[in-house]
Amino acid sequence: MRKTFSASPLPLCFLCVLGLFGCSSNGQSLITNLPGEQPATQPTEHANGIVQDWSMRHLAYPRFGEINTMIALQQDPRALLSWQAAEREDFHRARTPQRFVDAPVETTRDWSISLGGGTTAPAMYPAKFTFDVNATANCATDFIVYPVNVAGSGTQPNIVAFNNLYSGTNPSNGICNRTAVGGVDDGVSATTFWSYNIQAAGGRVATSPALSLDGTKVAFVETAAGAAHFHVLAWKSGDGVAANLQSVITPRTINSGFATLAPVAGTGTATDLTLGSSSDTLSSPFVDYANDFAYIGNDTGTLFRVTHVFCTNPDCTNGGSPAPILDGNWGSGGGLATACSGQLTSPVVDGRTGNIFVGCSDGKLYGFTPAGAPIPGSPLIVGNGTVTGGIVDPPMIDAVNGFAYVVSGNSAGGSSVLVQAGTTSFSSPTPVTATLGQGGLFSIHAPAFNEAYFASGFTTVANVQGTTSSNTSPGTISNWQILEWANSGVAGTPVTLYGVGFNSSHVMTSGAAGNFLELPSSSVELSPVTEFMNGSTDEVFVSGLLNAPPNIIEYNITNFANLFPNVLMPVNGTSAVGASIGEGSGTSGMVVDNVSASTQASSIYFGVPSPGSNGNSAVKLTQSGLH
Repeated sequence: MRKTFSASPLPLCFLCVLGLFGCSSNGQSLITNLPGEQPATQPTEHANGIVQDWSMRHLAYPRFGEINTMIALQQDPRALLSWQAAEREDFHRARTPQRFVDAPVETTRDWSISLGGGTTAPAMYPAKFTFDVNATANCATDFIVYPVNVAGSGTQPNIVAFNNLYSGTNPSNGICNRTAVGGVDDGVSATTFWSYNIQAAGGRVATSPALSLDGTKVAFVETAAGAAHFHVLAWKSGDGVAANLQSVITPRTINSGFATLAPVAGTGTATDLTLGSSSDTLSSPFVDYANDFAYIGNDTGTLFRVTHVFCTNPDCTNGGSPAPILDGNWGSGGGLATACSGQLTSPVVDGRTGNIFVGCSDGKLYGFTPAGAPIPGSPLIVGNGTVTGGIVDPPMIDAVNGFAYVVSGNSAGGSSVLVQAGTTSFSSPTPVTATLGQGGLFSIHAPAFNEAYFASGFTTVANVQGTTSSNTSPGTISNWQILEWANSGVAGTPVTLYGVGFNSSHVMTSGAAGNFLELPSSSVELSPVTEFMNGSTDEVFVSGLLNAPPNIIEYNITNFANLFPNVLMPVNGTSAVGASIGEGSGTSGMVVDNVSASTQASSIYFGVPSPGSNGNSAVKLTQSGLH
């Protein structure tokens, strides 16, 4: 197994013991070798699985930090999931011969299933649940949930799940492939796990869903004109499944008789809670698992706090197991007026401080204590509040180093910007601003850190089949980057990948960001940045929104001194790179399942947000070499 050590042993030893050896809060044991020890066994299974949803994209947990911070974060399930995922990836890499990729690898579509008349909204995400924490693929129980951005009906779901995910014909027969039955199952695609039309206001699910840690319940917001409703669904396998297993158009409708107590797992029941009298366009529910809270914003600047979300704490289970309710200790009757008069993004909770952060279409970032008081310096002005100068994606929080990151497509200086601020105060330390390109063209979406940022301070020695080899630490400070795609305004090559560096204190570099790539393209709005470590290759993905194919870009960022050319990904099974192909007119946010050693179980999932050659669909890609 990969051995990890550092010149600063106290924080790292603490991390190994706390974050990887045995995390009592969710019962899992993960082992990291110290120098001279024999390779350890794989992680052991615990009652909860692996949740991969939108919130995991907006919380960063580097694997090295101050001991007091690591102590505080041991109660944060997302921190433990993040560290454990990193350990699994190390485990797979250490047992797989290193392949230094010399050329782009092919990405192909495994399956595409129509969501009916709906789509996944741009910049929103499906939510995947992996049953086995050892990342052993399970065709029956691993599933992914897609929100459907259209009003539900008897023939149209607004929330859907699929299983048999690891099906497909590339690069070989999928591990979930079955014998095809005409008109019933094509045998090489995912199958509908359940399909629901859940509505209290005839609404759509415009934002991303959230999963309970055991995967038995889904929390989401139904929105319609002048109304938003928070639902918790205890799904039942087979509900709404048609005779044709690749069809979702016979959903089970729940529009009355909502549960008044916490719904019981596997019953196919749902709760309903009204959130004020405004719609919710951008704000997905953020679940604070430790406190069983959910935070949700709306389109008129109110931030709600819901308690008893999944009824996991003693105050709920010993108190009659009530359905989710607004928390009367938060704001006025559960709704906090943020001073924003526009659309709020999804909120994000810092697992270390408990502070809550949310962006607004007015271009400001708002921060609140757990009691609902503004943190010092809040709100922080980021954009100029124009059509393209708002904040449209949730902030990103580095909970280990205590920084928040937020972007806007237009600022007072006329540029698109990336801003770093502290998570205890927006006044001190002084916020840092990096400029990314011409402002006023499009809104810009969430950035991503590269792998080196998470591996800060680490040096690695890999034992593979009895051979020991050393390699330079990817966590070298000079390699730390936060990456963002934006529009440069340069005629002919406006779509640009920017990278912003850091000093040894994790303070971001101010001023004009470095330019890593300019693409010959029209000026288009881009999806949130997706980053993942594919073996020894660090990669970023992004998609053009409302843009004709080719519209998916992959970029290798492993070596900043020798970056590969851009790749317009072939996603329809052809090997022709850069051909006029793609996914409809762009993708939603992407979920990368890269925790299994099996190629077919290591994939990219997204929705297609608007009609096109493959519009209105849930899609899974497999990349050759992804492991």
